[in-house]
Amino acid sequence: MRFRIGSVPYINAAPLTRWLETDAGRRYAEVVYAPPSGLAQMLEQRTIDVALVSSVEHFRRPETRFVDGLAIASRREVLSVRLFSKTTIARIQTVALDTSSLTSAALTRIVLERAYGVYPNYRSAPPDLNVMLQSADAALLIGDLGMTAQHTAVVQYLDLGAAWHAWTGLPFVWAVWLMNPESPAEPIAALLHDAYQWGKVHLPTIVEAESQRTGIPLELCRRYLSEVMVYETDAACLQGLERFRNEYQAMFSERRPE
Repeated sequence: MRFRIGSVPYINAAPLTRWLETDAGRRYAEVVYAPPSGLAQMLEQRTIDVALVSSVEHFRRPETRFVDGLAIASRREVLSVRLFSKTTIARIQTVALDTSSLTSAALTRIVLERAYGVYPNYRSAPPDLNVMLQSADAALLIGDLGMTAQHTAVVQYLDLGAAWHAWTGLPFVWAVWLMNPESPAEPIAALLHDAYQWGKVHLPTIVEAESQRTGIPLELCRRYLSEVMVYETDAACLQGLERFRNEYQAMFSERRPE
């Protein structure tokens, strides 16, 4: 059986998916790339068998199953999910949220409101920092652009992974491999674990290739993929995921303060 596998196009997915693009991997899978929000739609529409989707999607669709032991997570800073602000965090009144994002958009609200006591107005916007900051005090960007974007008007950057860890003391799980109930769980999980084991062994080669593909400096790619990203989940990661679930459910079931 050959599976259709959905993945984000960012470099943080490369160690999980690059084997699937080799001659050996293509015998078992076709990889489809899209932003997290697009992957969630494809998964729900059953046009793919499994997808590397925002962790919040599992909360929204409890009937789905995730592949144990694999995720995209960070223990402290994440580098690639940042809030760019033209003012101090305490004075933010409007935030433009990257439409590519699901988990990061929810986390932005949780961190600002729970950790900082800031209650801005939110709007969704395509990931263009210049345009976003024309109509908002701050802008959320994710992925490769979130790691590399710059703007002369920005006076403060908030790394969402670091902010989450400072508040909770826990890692943050950004994305999980998620399947619909009818997907064949065992062969898909085995395939994805095999793919990651190949990626782990070939990480130096992947780092160089991703730097060339994206133009992100080699040392930044190496640090990001080798030191910042976490792909094998442990008890602390699962605790962080459960804390996020609780915060998400509380945030989006409560009324916003007047």
